[in-house]
Amino acid sequence: MTTDRRNDGGKAVWQSAALLGGAALLSKLIGTLQKIPLQNLAGDRVFGLYSAVYSLAVMWMTLAAAGVPVAVSVLVAERTASGDEEGARRVLRWSVGLLSASGLAAFGLLQWGADLFAEWMGVGEAADAIRTSSLALLFAPMTAALRGYSQGRMDMLRPAASQLSEQTARVAFMLVMLFWALGRDWSPGATAAAVHGGLAAGASAGLVAMLWMGGRRRGQAAKAPADRPEAPAVGAKARESRGALLRRIVAVALPVAAGSIVAPLFGLIDAFTVPRLLQSAGATAAEAMGSFGEYNRGIALLQLVVMAAGGASAALVPALTAARARGDASGQREQAALAMRFAWWFGSAAAVGLALLAKPVNVALFADDGGTAAMALLAFAALGGTLQAAYAALLQGLGDLRSPALYLAAAALLKAALNALLAPAFGIAGAAFAAVAAYAAAAALNALSPIHISEP
Repeated sequence: MTTDRRNDGGKAVWQSAALLGGAALLSKLIGTLQKIPLQNLAGDRVFGLYSAVYSLAVMWMTLAAAGVPVAVSVLVAERTASGDEEGARRVLRWSVGLLSASGLAAFGLLQWGADLFAEWMGVGEAADAIRTSSLALLFAPMTAALRGYSQGRMDMLRPAASQLSEQTARVAFMLVMLFWALGRDWSPGATAAAVHGGLAAGASAGLVAMLWMGGRRRGQAAKAPADRPEAPAVGAKARESRGALLRRIVAVALPVAAGSIVAPLFGLIDAFTVPRLLQSAGATAAEAMGSFGEYNRGIALLQLVVMAAGGASAALVPALTAARARGDASGQREQAALAMRFAWWFGSAAAVGLALLAKPVNVALFADDGGTAAMALLAFAALGGTLQAAYAALLQGLGDLRSPALYLAAAALLKAALNALLAPAFGIAGAAFAAVAAYAAAAALNALSPIHISEP
């Protein structure tokens, strides 16, 4: 009986991982494909400008969420495992309020400081795009809290549908505005600002999808037979005070936030360093932004892999948390071993495939072979990025929320240092090598963590 239940639980975990990972992969694929007409029609300068502002916007959306989605999934999984349904709903209510406030604060900061951020990036024409992208912060944080609640209950269909709705709306809006801007011969800065409106369109669509599907689920539950016995709240804890619950959410969220921003943090470091470093080596501002656009061709493909791995790994956190709450050490070991085996195979295949096919893929997608060497180098970061995502999820699910954050900080410092050392001499190829080294360092540090699963 125990073995059957464990097998059913393992099957559910992998179905959830496949659903979230598939949604993340398809979502990122849609996002990657929309970059092709942007680069082909508007050129590498607009593409570089768009990529630089996009990295800043994603970083702020991640920081506004402050790791709360994963924290919500962890806390909800704990309460659901003990039968405390009311406690799970309280976690959702307070996390939504917390994230709505943080998103509004981040929106105000970007609106007020757009010119300053653009100046720090060395691209003054990016200010309008920064302001436009900040509109997404009015919707995205609330959506993140709702997704975390669903994941904590191992209901992965709603988050998956929300991700796809968000990306589809974002890309559709971006393409419409791209053709509108090109038809009116707008400047690169104005074009980038127009297409960045897609972030807000996508974020609002993702929120609508979560609310609509949630309403349908509640309607179906209301029509269910009323004589169904409720599950007993076995082991349910006493009701926490509001202050204690908020402190618990923040205590879990902050270290998770630092561990979940590896991809946007590396992108932000590139946005603030690579164009300036290329200019310091003698390139003009327009040439530097064009080269940065070529560099981001490879980044787009790399993120396609890392985002898929991160989406699949997200299902591991609540599953491991629930198994740990039940004291199921054997189940934890099985889930962790399968997760890491998948990460090695997926990451290795992606790295080798992207490296071998760099030139034909570059020409097929972006019309020329500019930046092929950097793209081939960036392919090898796929293995490190995949392993980092899986190891971080494993550690978080086992209760170690701090280590991934510390390892990320070390990897980010390495990325910035190698950019400064290699980009002036080797251009975007140097920045690509820095990405490979940083992702590998993050994965290695997570793998060497002393945290392990104890014998039952």
